[in-house]
Amino acid sequence: MTMRMGLLGGVGLSVLLLLLPGFLLGAGGPEEARKAGWEEGTPGRWNSLPERKVRADGDVFGAEVVLAPGTGVIWEKSARKTLQPGDTLDLEFLCAGTNRTSRDYQRFGEHFPLSVTAVFGEDSVSLPWKKRVADFFRAVWHGFSPKGIRLTYAYGNVVPVGSMYRLGEEETVFILAGEEERGKKVALVRNLREDFRAAYGRDPKGPVTRILVSAERPSRETGAIKAQIRLTSPLFR
Repeated sequence: MTMRMGLLGGVGLSVLLLLLPGFLLGAGGPEEARKAGWEEGTPGRWNSLPERKVRADGDVFGAEVVLAPGTGVIWEKSARKTLQPGDTLDLEFLCAGTNRTSRDYQRFGEHFPLSVTAVFGEDSVSLPWKKRVADFFRAVWHGFSPKGIRLTYAYGNVVPVGSMYRLGEEETVFILAGEEERGKKVALVRNLREDFRAAYGRDPKGPVTRILVSAERPSRETGAIKAQIRLTSPLFR
């Protein structure tokens, strides 16, 4: 099993470099991302940072990561963008494997190897106060999510590709890729206003306030996987 995963990882990296030639040539680490306004951290309490390369330039953000078990990274950029009708996220995912222990439908049980989240920090869903309190104490242990309604575009495990579902009352997940897409480039353009309307039945009341890019591999997984992600959007300006 270990040998097979290593082979898949090597094939995935080779395909990665062929599909996006030159995109990350000369790319650096956290410093390049910080200069472009991206902050770097780890998802959850127990992860360490993976081996990674980053390029952030204007409308574009890209990263290559080697995800060993127990590693993860989140890049976050503040925004203040009121959506225009044509505002999109152009996404390119490529991953050599999936996180087989990810419980994609379960909040705090999901661990996507790659995901991108658009946060509408001024939007919310009306919840009973008891639910808010319970969510707060769960978040103390698992980690806090950004305030507001969130649209997450993810590389999943068991959920069918093309699925849209609520991970929590204020987070909707769109599964863009899974087991059958490993080692292949997945390129999609998402219209944020249309996706928000599909998820919540209305237009957003406020702007996109944050963009998060995440790569994670739980400690219970076996072997490292290589992955690449690229985003292009006017939201990054």
